[in-house]
Amino acid sequence: MYVIKVALHYLIQIIIWAIIIKSLMSWFPGAMYSKAYEILDEFTSPIETPIRRIMGKYSSGPLDFSPMIAIFVLVIISNLIARFL
Repeated sequence: MYVIKVALHYLIQIIIWAIIIKSLMSWFPGAMYSKAYEILDEFTSPIETPIRRIMGKYSSGPLDFSPMIAIFVLVIISNLIARFL
């Protein structure tokens, strides 16, 4: 059970860092067309897309808060896994 807990923790950390790196890359116009950005986008879009759909109903501004909310949710899930497994 400990191995599963550690593996899930590291997987969540990798996803969080992928979201952070992708968000930082989006600040640079040329980086959004790179292969690295495409790979990170494919890796993180299953997590961010549902949040974007929900947030789209409530926000109309130019800022996308879905990466921050995704990281917040992933941290909560990681803490729950650490506590209950």
